[in-house]
Amino acid sequence: MNKRRFLTTVAATVFAATLLPASVQAQDKTDINFRLDWSIYGSHAPFYLALQKGMYSDAGLNVTIGEGQGSATVAQLIAQGQDQLGFVDFGTMARGVEQGMPVTAVMRVISDVMCIISHADAPITEPKGLEGKVVAFAPSESTALVFPALLASQEVDPASVSVLNPAFGAKNAMFLQKRADAIPGNYNVQVAQLEGQGAEVEYFRFADFGLRQMNNGIIVNNSFKDANPEALKAFLEVTAAAFEQATADPEVAVDALIEVLPEQRRNRDVLLRQLVLTADSYKTENTQDKPFGWMEAKDWEDTQHILTEYGGMPRSLPVEQFYTNDFLPES
Repeated sequence: MNKRRFLTTVAATVFAATLLPASVQAQDKTDINFRLDWSIYGSHAPFYLALQKGMYSDAGLNVTIGEGQGSATVAQLIAQGQDQLGFVDFGTMARGVEQGMPVTAVMRVISDVMCIISHADAPITEPKGLEGKVVAFAPSESTALVFPALLASQEVDPASVSVLNPAFGAKNAMFLQKRADAIPGNYNVQVAQLEGQGAEVEYFRFADFGLRQMNNGIIVNNSFKDANPEALKAFLEVTAAAFEQATADPEVAVDALIEVLPEQRRNRDVLLRQLVLTADSYKTENTQDKPFGWMEAKDWEDTQHILTEYGGMPRSLPVEQFYTNDFLPES
């Protein structure tokens, strides 16, 4: 081959390579289906920030985000390998692991958000204040499962509280109609929803009365975890960075979510309020000096105690079977 032909061939090869990076890189990226726990609320915004800004893609990941239909369903999808990672209630996941689900918690996000919400013009500020009041919740709710523990923690007779059991998702309407004096909920979700519909509310946290419990975090299919450790580390590192950015500028995070899901524009104020409230839940008493997402055995022990005592979980497991911090960024 003469020199001119050689240089022409090299140039053509280089030029062809510049035409293919998107497809080649797409082939090299690790596919991750990430499933949310439920329909969209503000705490989800950082995931969409990472997606819309290309942070996952830049880390070598091809991430798709899908809405869920409850943590129990999402945990099953991940256990079956239909989704690789998900954002679920840790209590629900722990029950699944006790039953043999091959999933592991790899990042704690939200803790101690369970609360009792009451009307601002008739505030209930402690469990004792529930005596003689009407409380509404669906029996299958995670907060409903812990409600007896809240009463027991302050020696409140359950018979002194009138409980209404509306259909799942209907308690907000009963509260707004003032057919209920209070509802249990998560302050990062229901408080903003009710305020967005004109209600003025007060709330107190279950954690203020000794019931500390991890709530939502990221879980992974065990086979995916073992086969793709670097991709998992990359996903968690990007996610931690996105939550840090969202805490610093929540409006940017919510607007990124809306960019991906334009139908959520009408809910912007509620989503923003939910995300701002969520920021208070990123640390537990045991993780104040730890990186974002870190899990402590003591927090898992407290969570499992509530599950076995009040949540119908038939036995305790060594908490190390539930989680690992091995894939979290170091700082």
